[in-house]
Amino acid sequence: MSGNGDGQAPMWDAERGEWVAGALRWDAAAAQWVPRTTEAAAETAAVAPAPAEPAAAEPHVAAFTPPQHVGASAPYGAPVQQPAPQPLPGQPVPPRKKLPTGALVGIIAGALVLLLAIVLGVVFAVRGATTAGAAPETVVSDYLKAVAAGDSEAALAMLDSKPRQGALLSDEALAAASEKGTIENIVVSVPKGSDKGYSIPVRVDYTIGGKPVSGQFDVVDYEDDGTWKLAHGTVDIYLGGSFRGLNATVNGVPVDSDSITVFPGTVTVAIDNPNYTVSGTTTLLAADPNDFSLRFDTTVELSDEGTSLFQTAVRSAVDACIASKNLAAGCGIDIPETLSDGTKIIDGTITRTLRAETQAKLANLKPDAMYGDPGQVRTPYLGGVEVTADCDVNGQRRTGCSFLFLPSLGSALVDLTVTPPVVRWD
Repeated sequence: MSGNGDGQAPMWDAERGEWVAGALRWDAAAAQWVPRTTEAAAETAAVAPAPAEPAAAEPHVAAFTPPQHVGASAPYGAPVQQPAPQPLPGQPVPPRKKLPTGALVGIIAGALVLLLAIVLGVVFAVRGATTAGAAPETVVSDYLKAVAAGDSEAALAMLDSKPRQGALLSDEALAAASEKGTIENIVVSVPKGSDKGYSIPVRVDYTIGGKPVSGQFDVVDYEDDGTWKLAHGTVDIYLGGSFRGLNATVNGVPVDSDSITVFPGTVTVAIDNPNYTVSGTTTLLAADPNDFSLRFDTTVELSDEGTSLFQTAVRSAVDACIASKNLAAGCGIDIPETLSDGTKIIDGTITRTLRAETQAKLANLKPDAMYGDPGQVRTPYLGGVEVTADCDVNGQRRTGCSFLFLPSLGSALVDLTVTPPVVRWD
């Protein structure tokens, strides 16, 4: 820099944090060049050779790295803060620029968004951790509360796998069950020694419609990630074939299978068919998913309307068969044209008459016990039929022939699943 009295260009001494020019240094406080210390001047002379040519009128500023604070210590490996270089001697200090208003608004808005994201992240993380880390007994309690509230979707979400029979796992079925008895007073407990492993049995004592019940719900964490679910939270009930083809309903929902799967609660079976009645135990309390012996102790019978329909169908069929004059009459009482002794019965001349005991059975006709398929109702054995007809014996025609050991009325099977009923004979 010109005017320093040394003829050398000013340089920044990074170690000492000052501008120097040969044996001079710039005193910023006094705003003038002053002599350097003897040690500093010697170092400068040893390090910086004299320029070959006179210094330029304007100072030459070399690139530099700001020095560390002298005497300051920093932790090993930590970055060291360094002071910024002072302005060149004789140069004005540029004023600090203010940020535009738009930039300030953007920075503030970005900070708010970042803060909101952090808060929401914490909230969702806590919520997720609460769901994933729920204790096994809490899962069971929440499951029964969802069932009691009629929320089938929430209840199914707590099961490890959804049951295949899903007709009764609906809000409608839960509402019908709740009308007959609500779930209340839920108390859950884990047996001692069952707090480890991926499957934990949880005992539950509660009430259904005010009646105390209990059950065991197995809670599993197969993934070992802290998320517990019910291995089996529904109850299976065997119906069998007692209700097949009768438009059976359970809690108002139509069923057409031999077994059903339900949520814990009250379960009621009924038949939507005026020809039948159901007696016995038609309502169950399904409380324990591990109780696979649960079934309805019921008896399905013909109603008065069904019995009358059954009797009318059989009597009408018998009357039509008895009135026939032909060899082929139906009802299992067809007659062969030629008997074993060679006698021929003349077709169109036959008269059939019910024996007294057969008439008595038809007058008080009752169905046999129904097994397997209640839509197919069978009669008992009805009895013999007396037959007279014209016959041909050794080429001679005779009238008023009577016969023994001809076919009789056996057992009829009445199909009440169709209208009108169909009568078949053995």
